[in-house]
Amino acid sequence: MKSTIVEYAPKFEPVKGAMMTLIGDGEKMTFVRIYIQPGTVFPDHSHPNEQIGTCVEGKGILTSGGEDLKVEPGVTWSIPGGEVHKFEAVGDQPVVIYEVWSPPREDYRSMAKTV
Repeated sequence: MKSTIVEYAPKFEPVKGAMMTLIGDGEKMTFVRIYIQPGTVFPDHSHPNEQIGTCVEGKGILTSGGEDLKVEPGVTWSIPGGEVHKFEAVGDQPVVIYEVWSPPREDYRSMAKTV
C-alpha cells in the first residue's frame, strides 16, 4: 500500500495558473488534485490516456470532442484517450478538480519529479 498527505504530495504547474498535486500514482493510473486560478486556460490538447474527473469547487467550461460542458461542483466527466479537449476556469473563484488517468501520465510523473 502507498499513502500520502495531500499537502506534502509532489506539486507541479503544467500551465501557468494551475497547480497539480500528484496524490496517487500506481501501476495503472495517475490521480491528481488540480487547483486552478480564475481565467486559467488549458489549451486544446490530447493524450492517449483515458481521463475521468470531477469538480469540487469553482466553475469552468470543459470542451471535449466539440462539445461544451458547464463545470461546477458535482459535475463529472470521462474523456476517451486521443480526444481533443480544453478547459477554462470562469468566474472569480478558483476551481478545484480531481482527475484520474489510465494508463499513468508519464509526463506528470516527470514534472512532479517522481521518476
